[in-house]
Amino acid sequence: MLYRDTTTGLKFEERVKINHEGAVNLQKYNLYRYLEQKGIKWDSIISKKLLPDEAFFDENTKEFIIYEKKYQETHGSADEKPQTCGFKIQQFRKIGKALGAEKVSYTYIFNDWFHRPEYADMLEYIKSVDGCDYIFEEDINE
Repeated sequence: MLYRDTTTGLKFEERVKINHEGAVNLQKYNLYRYLEQKGIKWDSIISKKLLPDEAFFDENTKEFIIYEKKYQETHGSADEKPQTCGFKIQQFRKIGKALGAEKVSYTYIFNDWFHRPEYADMLEYIKSVDGCDYIFEEDINE
């Protein structure tokens, strides 16, 4: 039986927090509660729930901001997940449109593991996808 220890990733998610003053917190299931409150049926927009690590909707600026946190200390599945940013931004744009968002952004927050040279192409790809970006944990409080 394969055992995956995700405790370090979960600790990373708890430690790394983004604050958007005045914006609606739509992390994880808050997104679907908010859609329901607005009378929006998520399953008529996308076919499977996405649970953003952190997400915010600023009703004044009409900006929908999504953060996905990726922590890695050995090679594994987190290596490949950031390569799905094109699909994720497409799905979140559908949700954003239903919310009335004029701008949707999807940003990865990486730990320092992703500074390694073998991630250069992946990081370049993320920057090449319209609406996608990344930052490193150490850049958050600068």
